[in-house]
Amino acid sequence: MQKKVLMICLVIALLEGFAGLGIEIYAIRISATYIGSSISITGVILAMVLIAIAVGYWYGGRLSQAARTPRRALLQAGYVLSLSAISHAIACIIQLPLLAAMTSSTDSPIIAAIGVGLLFGVGLAFGSTAIPLITQFLSLKYKNDDGVDAGKNAGTMVAITTVGSVLGSTVTPIFLLPYIGLMSSLALFIASLAFSAWLCTKLAIQIENDEPIKASDHVTNYLLFTSALVMTVAFIMMNRVDTGYQTATGAWFIKDTLAGRDLAVTITDKPGQSTSSCWVYATQKNCHWYGEIAVEAIGQTKPETLVFLGGAGMGTPSEVAHYNPEMALTVIDIDKDLPKIIEKHFLKAPIAANIEFIGDDARGYLTRNKQARYDFMLIDAFQGQHVASNLYTLEALTQFKANSNDIMANIIGIPRKEHGYTQTILKNWQEVFGDTAHVLTKYGSVNLQNIMLCNFACPGSQKLAQAEFFNAQQPVHTDDLPRLDRYYYRSIKSL
Repeated sequence: MQKKVLMICLVIALLEGFAGLGIEIYAIRISATYIGSSISITGVILAMVLIAIAVGYWYGGRLSQAARTPRRALLQAGYVLSLSAISHAIACIIQLPLLAAMTSSTDSPIIAAIGVGLLFGVGLAFGSTAIPLITQFLSLKYKNDDGVDAGKNAGTMVAITTVGSVLGSTVTPIFLLPYIGLMSSLALFIASLAFSAWLCTKLAIQIENDEPIKASDHVTNYLLFTSALVMTVAFIMMNRVDTGYQTATGAWFIKDTLAGRDLAVTITDKPGQSTSSCWVYATQKNCHWYGEIAVEAIGQTKPETLVFLGGAGMGTPSEVAHYNPEMALTVIDIDKDLPKIIEKHFLKAPIAANIEFIGDDARGYLTRNKQARYDFMLIDAFQGQHVASNLYTLEALTQFKANSNDIMANIIGIPRKEHGYTQTILKNWQEVFGDTAHVLTKYGSVNLQNIMLCNFACPGSQKLAQAEFFNAQQPVHTDDLPRLDRYYYRSIKSL
């Protein structure tokens, strides 16, 4: 009997740890759609999660001191696990409106990340509170004369919940999010917590104990975790929140649209902020002006070998490959699962045979393959409205200059002298390519827009040094420049 009870307790601890770290991965992924994904944001959310778990352990220790009988300790453990389940169910309902509100009210991703951590931290704190209570149950139920003591119980419970955390942090991004999606993964975590609460409560009712049990002692637990399950299922069924097509790296959102009178489709990793690519099925062409400019530039330079840093919707490379089957195209994108989504949901056809897809970090791949040579390069790597800044340092652009003859880049910026984010990229481009640096903006607008950069006189462009919005005094960006994260220019937008 003792072994059976111990196994049940270990299962509870395993599920609690699994759900806790799984929810942390979920929180990082769902927030990325709104506030981006970077080392700093991940670090803040992780810190908030660990603080919540620490608070739960501390408070659970305080509660366990007042639990004088095994049954009372188990009932309290079931109660806090039920509160954890229902807290996450509530977070499930309010998460997207709250994220949207935080995004619109603050430009700081750090503040928004703290909000995400607090939102899910409440439920995580309740969940970890159960571990000291279950440890107290084992210590009260099985005294030292049976070979079980408090130290051994505590060590075993912490070890098993840590194993559960390891499972949650690995299984979630590798299997759950890519194959069942965000909302279904969260529902699974809530169900795990609810099941843990049920196990605690059921065991408390069944164990032999001198303390009488009242219906109110366990009915509350049943009501709470059942309500959590009902709320979660109802929310998913009624709202059908679009969380995109999940991959191990990110999420992609597909939307059918019209380009004139033709049926088209768009793809993005940041719905409501930007569109990565647009594709017209009838003409087999992309339908963004910056894609059209890139295709025109390729026609002007007549390359035989091309490389695209950033695959996005594959609109531009697919058009070029379709109309130029003799060209050899290479697409390098960090999302290794992108081709499956592109073929099934975006192009709805196989990727062209003359396109080679490489799932890797673009700069890392070219660093390892310095001998690679291409006639034409298009840099088109984004996270929402922010470029991958590690592709625009002096060192990176100098390396690309050795890799390719003609280079073109698509950035999102504001062509104004005081906009440091844009000016930093322009200054680096001019520093590396000098008098051959060209720029093309849309309709002379000074609003946020796609800006095309070239190291040759691409169609409709002007020399960067002669552009009235170019600030030649802007500091350059090197690999040594201190910044909050590796990829994005968030920390130097005000330069």
